[in-house]
Amino acid sequence: MTEKLSPVDVSTLQERVYLKLREALYQGRFAAGETLTIRGLAGALGTSAMPVREALQRLVAEKALVQTASRSIQVASFTPELFWELTRIRMSIEGMAARRAALSASKPLVAELREINTSMIAAIGSGLTEEVLDANKRFHFSIYAAAEMPQLVEIINNLWLRTGPYLAAATRMNYTEPFMVGTRIHERIIGAIERRDGRRAASGLAADIWATARWFSRHHLPVLYGEEQQARASPLGSGEIEVA
Repeated sequence: MTEKLSPVDVSTLQERVYLKLREALYQGRFAAGETLTIRGLAGALGTSAMPVREALQRLVAEKALVQTASRSIQVASFTPELFWELTRIRMSIEGMAARRAALSASKPLVAELREINTSMIAAIGSGLTEEVLDANKRFHFSIYAAAEMPQLVEIINNLWLRTGPYLAAATRMNYTEPFMVGTRIHERIIGAIERRDGRRAASGLAADIWATARWFSRHHLPVLYGEEQQARASPLGSGEIEVA
């Protein structure tokens, strides 16, 4: 009888749990500095502790989570200094991907991006938080996939994991302004990609990241860290970052 049974593929379950937790980080379901427990996550996901433990260790290795001296697992902390450092890095690296994607753009890619941006606008109008974040992510990663640079996409994935908690903050506070601005910038990016203008696609992508960061720094960082600390860390008005 037993020879008729094949082993359960535990690795598949581990991968599913990992992807589920990674998506939760992307969407800002966990706050920066929040402590995560294996028991709590396993209960929420309906699994045993083992796949959760393995997934958490992978996310620690990717620096999306950190293990403290007491061996607890926390979402990586977020400071104004780290915020601006990651913003600068994202503008450069994701702009590079957009430039590469534009140079080999196809009509199906342009059509896909327009469809995604339209769905994002509709989700904003309906107040559908998760749909807004999902559409924004799909828009960006459709461009990055078109760059056909797998190692670059892996780096971008890691950056998004680390910035997820702040990306969703505006939506949780019922703010739609940065996302509406984003959809308008998306149209500029689509136009540049349609014309195969790599320089404009890169600058548009960087502008998208910068506009969201600028809004967040003015409306949310002071609440978290105080006006004085935020002002010391902010490059706003310093001329350090220029977007064409």
